[in-house]
Amino acid sequence: MHPFYGSVTEFLAEGQWWIGLLSMAMYLIFWAVVILFAAKLFKKYFADRPTPPKTEEDLALKILRERYARGEIDAEEFKQKKSDLLE
Repeated sequence: MHPFYGSVTEFLAEGQWWIGLLSMAMYLIFWAVVILFAAKLFKKYFADRPTPPKTEEDLALKILRERYARGEIDAEEFKQKKSDLLE
């Protein structure tokens, strides 16, 4: 018989107080698992939204960086064109 269906004093007098603690721990573990599962679902479906597509400005900066890396333009020209693009 479940301990909470009978008299509480009889239950405690029998030395089986640990069953109540076990029951409480099981409830806490159950709700912790439910909350973690709900948080994981929320993160999966709502938090990881895809990023918007890159704009033309990002493409222009990429090309500018590639030209600088290949040595087609020097540092001064790179800085000037970069500042123009970011304005």
